[in-house]
Amino acid sequence: MKKLNVLVLGCVVAIAAASCIKDGESFDANAQYQLEKPIVEAYAMEHLDNPDYKDIQGVRVWFEVLEPGDPESYQYKVDENSGQQVLVPATAIVSYEGRLVNNNTVFESKEDQEFVISLNSIIPAWQLAFFPNKFRYDADGELLDEPIDFGGLTEEGLKAGSVIRIVTPSYWAYQNSARGSIPANSPLYFEISVSELEDYNSTN
Repeated sequence: MKKLNVLVLGCVVAIAAASCIKDGESFDANAQYQLEKPIVEAYAMEHLDNPDYKDIQGVRVWFEVLEPGDPESYQYKVDENSGQQVLVPATAIVSYEGRLVNNNTVFESKEDQEFVISLNSIIPAWQLAFFPNKFRYDADGELLDEPIDFGGLTEEGLKAGSVIRIVTPSYWAYQNSARGSIPANSPLYFEISVSELEDYNSTN
């Protein structure tokens, strides 16, 4: 079984951590996760109706799928034509609400927002929510000879009509970097509703 998850998600986390460490300072993302782990679990148990979880590289994300969506609406793909495995970006129309786990306050709520779903455009927690556990299709929509492991929260990934709730430690969000009204080291809750999904067209 080919594996993609350790490489791409590990790079994302390493880059995020490096970007928010100042000279002379150090940040231990794993130690911070251990502090947040019981807080995230308690929030998930209180606010999710049917809480489930997945451990990715030893870091637990809680989630529940409210609506699986239309299984035929979209297939996530990997382009291997260059000799490397490159995830094919998607464009999604999404409505979502984000809350701070520490005090359950809403930091952002948007309707019908367009996102590029790729490794460079959304936080790792959203990558885990959107992308499937395994990629099964090539860039032309044909079945791969062998599925590629990614480690997403659900087997097929989010589809048009999907609704998911996730509770993530800051490890898979912004780590020790503050973003707008999100303080550093903030575990986050999201409810994400997907209305449309299609392959990303860079000429649009």
